[in-house]
Amino acid sequence: MKPDQVLQQYFQSLADIDKALDYVHQDAKFIAAFEKEADRHYFYGTYYGIEGVRTLLSKFQKDLDTQEFVIHKILADETTALAWGSFKHRIRPTGKIFESYWAVVCEVEDGKIKYFRGFEDTGALEASFRED
Repeated sequence: MKPDQVLQQYFQSLADIDKALDYVHQDAKFIAAFEKEADRHYFYGTYYGIEGVRTLLSKFQKDLDTQEFVIHKILADETTALAWGSFKHRIRPTGKIFESYWAVVCEVEDGKIKYFRGFEDTGALEASFRED
C-alpha cells in the first residue's frame, strides 16, 4: 500500500483505536504539536511505538467529540505522505468547539506509519479546554 493510502486508511479508522493501530509501525514516533511534553496541554509530546500511539489516541477519544474532519489533499511519494485539511471537535470537558486547519507529515515503512507529525492551531486547542 502506498503512503497516501496508508494515511487515508489510518484517518478512516480513528474511531476504532485498535483498527487505527493496524496502520502504525511497531517503531513509530508520533509527535503531537510539540516534541516535548508541555504544561500548556497534556496532548503535547512524542509518543513511541504502538502503545505510545494508543495512549495518544485514547486521550483524543476521551476528550474530543469529532463533529467534522475534512481531508483537503494528500500528496505522497514512495515513502512519505503530506496531508492537510480542517476539523471541528466538541471538547467533552468544557463543551466548547475546537476548530482548526491541520497538516500532517508522515513516513511509511512496511505499509505502516513510522513517523507522524501533526500541526494545528495550538492556541485554539488550549483555549477550548479552558473553563471560563
